[in-house]
Amino acid sequence: MGKEKCLLFLVVIWSMLASAQSNQPFDMIMQRVFDDEVVEVTSSRVPKVQQLAASLGVDGAWEDIPYERTDISSWPAGKHFDRLKPIIAAYVYNKSPLYGDAKLKSAIDKALSFWANHDFKSKNWWHNEIAMPKAIGVSLIMLHFGKEPVDGNLKSALIKKMERGDVYAKTGANKSDIAMHYFYRALLTSDEELLTSSLEQLYYPVQLVDGEEGLQHDYSYLQHGPQLYIAGYGEEFLKGISKIMFYVRNTTYAMPPDKVALFSGFLKNTYLPILRYGYIDFNVHGRGVSRPGILQKDDMKDVLERMIALDGKNKAIWNGVLQEIDKDSKYDFKFSPIHKHFWKADYTIHLRDNYHFNVRLASDRTNKSEAGNQENIYGKNMSDGVTNIQVYGDEYYDIMPLWEWDKIPGTTTRDYQEDQVLVEQWGKPAKNQFAGGVSDGHYGVSALKVDYDSVVANKAWFFFDDQVVCLGAGITSETKEPIVTTLNQTWLKGNVIINGRALSTKDEVFVEVNAGDRFMHNRIVYLFPEAGNVTLNAKEERGTWSKINRSRSADTVKGEVFKLWLNHGVRPQQATYAYIVYPGTNKVSEQELGTIRILQNTAAMQAVSHAILGRTQVVFYEPGVFAGDDWRIEVDRPCLLQLTTDEDGDVEVAVSDPLQLAENIQVSLTNQSYAVSEKKTIALPQGAEKGATVSVKIK
Repeated sequence: MGKEKCLLFLVVIWSMLASAQSNQPFDMIMQRVFDDEVVEVTSSRVPKVQQLAASLGVDGAWEDIPYERTDISSWPAGKHFDRLKPIIAAYVYNKSPLYGDAKLKSAIDKALSFWANHDFKSKNWWHNEIAMPKAIGVSLIMLHFGKEPVDGNLKSALIKKMERGDVYAKTGANKSDIAMHYFYRALLTSDEELLTSSLEQLYYPVQLVDGEEGLQHDYSYLQHGPQLYIAGYGEEFLKGISKIMFYVRNTTYAMPPDKVALFSGFLKNTYLPILRYGYIDFNVHGRGVSRPGILQKDDMKDVLERMIALDGKNKAIWNGVLQEIDKDSKYDFKFSPIHKHFWKADYTIHLRDNYHFNVRLASDRTNKSEAGNQENIYGKNMSDGVTNIQVYGDEYYDIMPLWEWDKIPGTTTRDYQEDQVLVEQWGKPAKNQFAGGVSDGHYGVSALKVDYDSVVANKAWFFFDDQVVCLGAGITSETKEPIVTTLNQTWLKGNVIINGRALSTKDEVFVEVNAGDRFMHNRIVYLFPEAGNVTLNAKEERGTWSKINRSRSADTVKGEVFKLWLNHGVRPQQATYAYIVYPGTNKVSEQELGTIRILQNTAAMQAVSHAILGRTQVVFYEPGVFAGDDWRIEVDRPCLLQLTTDEDGDVEVAVSDPLQLAENIQVSLTNQSYAVSEKKTIALPQGAEKGATVSVKIK
């Protein structure tokens, strides 16, 4: 071989190797997308796939899909790709009985051509700019591995339809979703520049932001303004980003380690602690609570399995949660105790081995729960001190069509004759400034000044190991409707026990309770430390999903509901309430009863102490002096305060600013038994940390 031919041969070889190396990341990443999206097709699935393909019209459309409709929520045209995906899977899955089937390929080509030749759109931008471009991308990537390629012109036409949505104009989960189909398009076109820019946008939301939409400095997640969305949009953030991380792992495109740690932190320290046996707190789902099946999170198994490969140092945690949400867990999973207040989101979680008790607040810094796209039509009180109490996890699963919506658990509201529509769309800030929590990671107190729908009330929750003390004061309204505070509204399971005796009939019962009276239902005890007027409703209720979400079924659903509330009467003036919840138990011992002391419950101040834990918790709604448990505590501004004493006589003071306005707070402490007489000026967190807890130790 001559020198010139040898050199030419080497140039060709080098060129081929360089080309193969440049394509290698695309091919490998595309293979991972395919492996993730394709489903196993067994012989049992063949008839269904063949039926779907056979029912496709000559023009490539399904006759029963009204493609021209523009519905906002359940857009009918979107079903086109829902039906097409299993047909594609049967064609491309190499162990499928229909692998490479010519009839399936003909049906796929017709269905794709039909979509390429039309421009169906919903009135909801999400379908047009997120759902459909992603569906097209996934379909084309799956077909890339088929026996016969898609016609080049058809492929180009469909890729052109993916060029929708401005990724640079969106935030949070919406940015991630649009960047996802940019990513698919880059793989399909082998466009390295587009792949790089799509990943930049996909990684961009993995950062802490201050009040903007996305992941906050307290590790909550906000979307649609400063609105709590740890599930819903936060969940889409977890699903989408984990997919991308998994696809590009161990390549030059892999997510930087600091962002992997941040992403894992949100999943590990925020999202997963809100799960209980695979069911999530309804408080964190926004308008999504009006969708059937939304609170069960079996689909999070995919995220956890990806994280085992992506974040091996937390493998035990990921495997542990997989075990927890397994249907055969028998409710024996061991939960670690957590208490955390999210000061950016106005939300508190309290987790113990035998229960969850979470509270959603609202303030003029955060948006109340939204209605939108004709969803969550009656959710007007979904942010006003709403409590989620779970022992088994499924206490509220799919109960929403049967709810009486002015008796959402935990709230103090007007008792209307009929459910009232939430007029404000997409979430509006609350009127009140005062909302916050103080926490040491295990215990704490949260409080809220409700000022909504012509009802004002000061509400507080004092969190310990075995009980949560719930206090209300200053309850005032001039409306014609009675004012009520709802302890719970959940599925009726088993007997209702009142002071040790089972309720004899399932109906509505009015009870004048005395101090010490208690109700027990489904391993939760509700104890009344003072006399009051209570109504119990334990009977079958009926409703429809379409009442609360116009795009859902109008078929009647029914079930038995447990509903318990306190009555404050018509036009109450400075009314109060007190009740103590003991979740995860069937009985309360006299010793447990003696550990709790309610020290104050007025519009100016609420205070509770726990003798065994050595904790005194105080809510100051205004500057003032607390005197109780041998302590005198004076503060110069509204605050939440927790005082902890130990056996050595050391004292720790934890405080937070529920108004998020002050730079410091002056606290004076006096206690002769502990030989304490201190006056301290405590600097409060600023910037993105406003509202967070700060602690000071005193010898």
